[in-house]
Amino acid sequence: MTNATKNNIIDIKNVKVHNLKNVSLQLTRDKFIVITGVSGSGKSSLAFDTIYAEGQRRYVESLSSYARQFLGKINKPEVEYIKGIPPAIAIEQKVSTRNPRSTVGTSTEIYAYIKLLYARIGKTISPISGTEVKRDKVSDIVNFIYSYPEETKS
Repeated sequence: MTNATKNNIIDIKNVKVHNLKNVSLQLTRDKFIVITGVSGSGKSSLAFDTIYAEGQRRYVESLSSYARQFLGKINKPEVEYIKGIPPAIAIEQKVSTRNPRSTVGTSTEIYAYIKLLYARIGKTISPISGTEVKRDKVSDIVNFIYSYPEETKS
């Protein structure tokens, strides 16, 4: 593996959390990864109790001792090693939805984060002109107003 490839990998070796027995895997960083499997296969143990817990633990360790005193102790997951893990955030699993049309996105409320992501990276196209809608600067508006002949009424 090249250094560029090594820097883009989360390497996990010998996870022994709950029902996971010596599971090792490599995940590509900065990608949207979905963990699927049958009930009881260890999806939550891997995602929340191992990967998220270690990312959160490392983040808390990076804080000052003063800040750490206000946070509870976070136990290290039972794993030989995890390398390349970034600071972690997690969504809360909600099982209160009884609608058969519910998806992972609606039951975890991740769709709200995805909507925000697409709102930030997306482009708005005018349905009238077909051109991209851009944010105007104050100077653009002033120049537009001055482009009219003197004594023009709106």
